[in-house]
Amino acid sequence: MKLTTTRPILMGKDVLVEGQEFDTTEQHGRELVARGYAQPGDEAGDDKESAKKPGRKPKDEK
Repeated sequence: MKLTTTRPILMGKDVLVEGQEFDTTEQHGRELVARGYAQPGDEAGDDKESAKKPGRKPKDEK
C-alpha cells in the first residue's frame, strides 16, 4: 500500500518526514491512516498530474 506521511513517523530505523511517500502492508497502512499519521497515496492521480500541461488551469478555476 502506498501512503504519504502527514507527520514525522519512525519506520524501522528511518524517520519519514511529513509529505514523504512510502510503501507498507495493507494492515499497517490502514492503521496509520486511521490514527492520522498518513493518507493514502494517489497512485492513479500520478498519471493524471503528469498528463497536465504546465501553466494551464482547468476551466472551472480562475
